[in-house]
Amino acid sequence: MMHRVPKMTWISGFFVLIFLLCAFFAPWVANEPGVRSFQLYPIGPDTPPIAQMLDREPPGTMSLDGRQYILGTDHVGRDLFARIVHGIRNSLLFALAVVSICIFLGIVLGGIMGLYGGKVDLILQRFMEIVGNFPIFLLQLTLLAFFERNYWILLFVMILAGWIPYCRFVRAEFLKLRSQDFVQSAYALGASRFRIFRKHLLPNSLTPVITFVPFDLAQVIVVLGALSFLGFGEPIDQASLGELLRQAKDNFRVAWWIAVFPASAIFLLTLSLALFGSSIRDLLDPRYAEN
Repeated sequence: MMHRVPKMTWISGFFVLIFLLCAFFAPWVANEPGVRSFQLYPIGPDTPPIAQMLDREPPGTMSLDGRQYILGTDHVGRDLFARIVHGIRNSLLFALAVVSICIFLGIVLGGIMGLYGGKVDLILQRFMEIVGNFPIFLLQLTLLAFFERNYWILLFVMILAGWIPYCRFVRAEFLKLRSQDFVQSAYALGASRFRIFRKHLLPNSLTPVITFVPFDLAQVIVVLGALSFLGFGEPIDQASLGELLRQAKDNFRVAWWIAVFPASAIFLLTLSLALFGSSIRDLLDPRYAEN
């Protein structure tokens, strides 16, 4: 029996959609004229010419060429709205890349553990426990301190332990499903392990993976912002929400907008993802349909 989707699912899903559209279409939302054939907001995220520099100007300030900075400027005169839009883009696309790789690794390793069991499961469990009990955040900071700031290093340190929850979910589902009659029937009919993995076990074990994705996206965005705030995150030449908050720490008394607007963007983005993930989890939970 179909049940009604709660309003919170629609509201949080709407905000998640807005942020995703902002991420994928940021170059057309805010950019310098001429960079794209069309832009809604004709100011880019980079530093304006020196002659037009208006550092730490409040929202609504007009530049020398008549353009209005609707959310003000940062400590070197860059438009805050454009920096936030492109910061959301960089954060979300990076989080999607991290979570996609973690899901792939989790499905492959967790599927192998749950499908084969025995020594294969035991060896991979010990490996997973070693990685999971290691001080990952300390290792991340150490690697980022020794290497130049770039997205490849960030991607590597983020997936070091990010695959473990997905691996555990998939392994548990595979162990539960492989004793079911439809799987045993497939074995009896001579189906290969790969076919059973692909056709029978994987499609029936993706529910916990799907429900975890929004929460993991929010977590990656928060960690990325924290690393950028500490000076270990995104490259210096890229728009970053964490870097804007780092500016706000030194300029809050004279430029409150540098703190309020980027912090609000991170709060709304992560809250929307968390509420949407919670709603999806409830909808996919069989117990929810009974209430």
